[in-house]
Amino acid sequence: MKIAGLVLIALLGTVLTADCQENPVSWSTVSMKKSVRPGQEFTVMVSAGINPGWHIYSISQASGGPTPTSITVPGKQPFALTGFVIGPVPHSAYDQNFQLETETYQQAASFKIPLIAAKTLKTGPNSVAIDVRFQACNDRICLPARTVRLNARLKVDAERTTQK
Repeated sequence: MKIAGLVLIALLGTVLTADCQENPVSWSTVSMKKSVRPGQEFTVMVSAGINPGWHIYSISQASGGPTPTSITVPGKQPFALTGFVIGPVPHSAYDQNFQLETETYQQAASFKIPLIAAKTLKTGPNSVAIDVRFQACNDRICLPARTVRLNARLKVDAERTTQK
């Protein structure tokens, strides 16, 4: 009887751990330009692949409910945002769990991130760090909000010189 009880506890722990560690959203980045020059503006696409039955909340989700998706560019790097992040049109519906109108993305969502390279940026391979904070839910549970750090690789070309 003791062994059966221990086995049951071990199985229950495994199921709970697997459920807590589930990651229904995968993120990727693509720079719209393979190379940039110092001081040049460019766009990086950040995309979410969302498992069936799951959703994340829009970048325009109102406060007071689920955690909206937010995309930021951390400081202390030679890249900065030059405008607003642009996302797809979300699906809007009343959510009984939050008792408010929610805006969600299902299956996939892509965001345009407008950036500028610092004028002092050195030539060669480089990457832009981008942080994405999001909350994933299905019809049963919401996972805690989390932040992932992404990197978009690109090459920095020498600044063009103008001839007089």
